[in-house]
Order: sequence, then structure tokens, then C-alpha cells
Amino acid sequence: MKTLITNLKGKCLLEVSMKIQVDGLISIHEKEGGDSGLDKYFKGGEILIDSNDPLDACKKISKIIQGAKTHGEVYVGFNGDSLGPLLNFMANKEEVDGIFICYNEEALRLPNLRLELSKTKIKILEILNVENLTAISIGKKVGISRAMVYKHLADLIEKGLVEQSQLFEKYNITTTGQLVII
Repeated sequence: MKTLITNLKGKCLLEVSMKIQVDGLISIHEKEGGDSGLDKYFKGGEILIDSNDPLDACKKISKIIQGAKTHGEVYVGFNGDSLGPLLNFMANKEEVDGIFICYNEEALRLPNLRLELSKTKIKILEILNVENLTAISIGKKVGISRAMVYKHLADLIEKGLVEQSQLFEKYNITTTGQLVII
């Protein structure tokens, strides 16, 4: 079964649906009454994402994608509204089978991207998600040298996933970092 999870409407939705020959359609909306117009032709439904918190919205999108994956291939189509970038991010994170964007009323397939993070960096993010820590404390919890902690933290800071506190002693995870470990 091929499922399309999307916030697309109209011509772009029809074009993406035909390109991938979908069996199921999950239409995601931010507001009530976001009918896609094709719902009556496919299995699936409409889901309202009624959160102003991007972390909460991404958690919901992640669960939707994971649920759809249990039934077969999953594709994501999005436009530029506020849910679009979150759909794109989670589609890449969850490694769906295909990603489409609507640009000038034309459906374009995008390449899947990977946020190549080592297991150690993921572990650092998970630890910082629980509490803000110094580099020394991070090293002890992860089991790596202080030099390696600083190397990993520099990369995580450069990616915008971790930031240093105003006192420059402790490190904390950013909202973007939290999105990565959903």
C-alpha cells in the first residue's frame, strides 16, 4: 500500500497522487475544514494539527508517518504553509519513500536528505534533553574524553542543535535539537 501524507490541495495534490499511484491519503491541516477534495477517492482521512508548538506538531507528524509505515510505502507532499517545512523535516527524519513539494503549481520530487549524526552525538542530545550540563558532566555520562566532548559539542552548536549558556559553563539542547531526537 502506498500512502501519501500531505497538506497539498488542488492540482498539486492530484499530480502527486497520480505520480505515485497512491492507495491511501492522509490530509494534514492546521485549521478545521481543510478538505483536500480527493478524500472520498482514497483510504485515509484528515488530521488536524492544532498546536502552535513546532515540537508538538513534529511529534504528531512523526506518529502519523510511523503509523502509515506499518501499512507499506509512505510519501510526503507539502507546500509552503507553516506545516510544510515541518512535514519536510519529519519526512527526511523518518526516511519516507519519497518527498514532493508544490512549486508554482507543479509537483517536484525532492531527494531525501540525512542529518548524519553519530550515536555519540545523539546520546549527547538525549542527555541534554533531560538537563543542562557542563562538558565534564557530559563526558562522564557519555563515557568519552573531554576533548571528544568539545569536538562533538562544537559540531552540534554549528548545526544549531545545542547552545552554550550565558555563563559559558553549561550546554543545553535547542528546540531544533529536540526535533532531531523525537
